[in-house]
Amino acid sequence: MKTRNRATVYCVSLCFGLVGSVAITGCGGSQTRTDLPVMSSSARSAEARLKVQQADQAVAKGDTDKAIDLYRQAIVLDRDMYVAWNNLGVVLMESGEYLDSVAAFKVASDLSPRDPRPVSNIGLAYQEMGWAKDALAHYEEALSRDAGYLEALRGHAYAEEMLGQGSLLSIERIKQALMVEKDPQWREFFERRRFRVEALLRLTNG
Repeated sequence: MKTRNRATVYCVSLCFGLVGSVAITGCGGSQTRTDLPVMSSSARSAEARLKVQQADQAVAKGDTDKAIDLYRQAIVLDRDMYVAWNNLGVVLMESGEYLDSVAAFKVASDLSPRDPRPVSNIGLAYQEMGWAKDALAHYEEALSRDAGYLEALRGHAYAEEMLGQGSLLSIERIKQALMVEKDPQWREFFERRRFRVEALLRLTNG
């Protein structure tokens, strides 16, 4: 079975802090609310959080059209809610709407500039499109935000594999990943990857 990285989805029900790495699918849609009631900023944010929770529940039930609509309603209520932008990006990406997903992830990344997750998701979207060089650049950015973020370590190693690249830093990152990686398929990949990078470095250095 092919080893595949996964997009990161935020879990709004736990105060936006925890994430679940679950793969979800959906299809793109567009609907704009123009009849929003007058609310205070705090009330709009609370309503937006509720919409994200409802969207997450819709995803779990496989109703991705409804999920997309709810995420977009949340964004209309609170455009600074990076959770909604990120999770919308995941649904779009899993449905093959890669460019739209990248646009959503970029907003999430700008709203949360220290978080590696939306940037890593951009890398994954580019990787799914076959743009390994662009994917690698975004995995690098994600690792600059958090050098130990496993999803970015996975994606970075995979992108380098596709590009035929490797360095001493690659070896260090592989070792770091192996310290925390639990998935047997990924562990096998990292072990093979370390062997290939070491062989590449020996060839390059004569």
